[in-house]
Amino acid sequence: MRRVVVLLFLVCACCLIAFAQGANVLQGKVVAPSGNAPTAPVRVKLTLSGRHIHETFSDLSGRFSFPGLSRGMYELTAEGDGLTFETTSVYAEVSAFGSAPQSFTQDIHLRPIPQKPLPQIGVVNAFTQIVPEPARQAYAAGVKFVEEGKTDAAIENMRRAIELFPEYFDAHLQLGNIFLKQDKLNEAIAELDLARQVNPNDERAYQSFGLLLMKQNNFPMAVAIFSEASRLNPSNAMNVVMRATALIHQAAGTNEGEDRMFILARAEAAIAQGSNMSENKLKPDTMTMALFYELKGDPERAAAELEGYLKKNPQLKNAPALQNEIKRLREKKTKP
Repeated sequence: MRRVVVLLFLVCACCLIAFAQGANVLQGKVVAPSGNAPTAPVRVKLTLSGRHIHETFSDLSGRFSFPGLSRGMYELTAEGDGLTFETTSVYAEVSAFGSAPQSFTQDIHLRPIPQKPLPQIGVVNAFTQIVPEPARQAYAAGVKFVEEGKTDAAIENMRRAIELFPEYFDAHLQLGNIFLKQDKLNEAIAELDLARQVNPNDERAYQSFGLLLMKQNNFPMAVAIFSEASRLNPSNAMNVVMRATALIHQAAGTNEGEDRMFILARAEAAIAQGSNMSENKLKPDTMTMALFYELKGDPERAAAELEGYLKKNPQLKNAPALQNEIKRLREKKTKP
């Protein structure tokens, strides 16, 4: 049986449904007081004139994005962790002119909690790491090159940062994620494992390991790794959604019968848990949800999932393939 096309999660990837009229995008990065990306995803809320519009979690690099916005003055609020930084809000104006979609950028620089003692250089705690300035500068340059798509320069700077400070958690993690995106899985494993050794309590290393295992189609182990990420940070809905995604793909590779139904039941519970934790904002990506409904024996709902996604994104390059998939699912529904 041919499966719905699977789009694996990329770094911190999950589907975010457009929520307002308009085609503009407001994006940015959450920046920790240290100047680096936060060590765990941060919940970012979007409001307009005091009205809650939507929310999401920053990805492993601290990035967030709110698509589908009309003109207005928006407030972005990054939720504090209660330990190292406090809840921080900034304003961003979306002042689009004309009919063409436009992108706007507004970063959120987190404010440290007052009177928090700073750790000594080279000492890692559960949330932060103070790094010598030359290493931090090399790391920052590497992050910038990643954003610009200059992979070789990014790798060179990350390695320079690690040379200057061998236990640089963020540099090992970022370098591992770069190799992961390049499908250099052995190199990715080596760097991610070094990051884990420096700080075994940071969920981000486990998130990246889970994504790597999914690339290898090792979905049962990915489920276990995402479960460990959830244990480390039970409040992060993204970990639960990742586990649900891995469970769905695990079910797809399992022979039909009681085992598949058991795995699908676990996936359904994880989907509900992630939805509840994120106030119905987060769920697995559209392709994975369509796969879930087909495996559950509901091809019509699978087709509707793809159809709704296509209507919201009519310019997709793979639109013809999605239309064919919708047709296949509808034909499957009509078969006796």
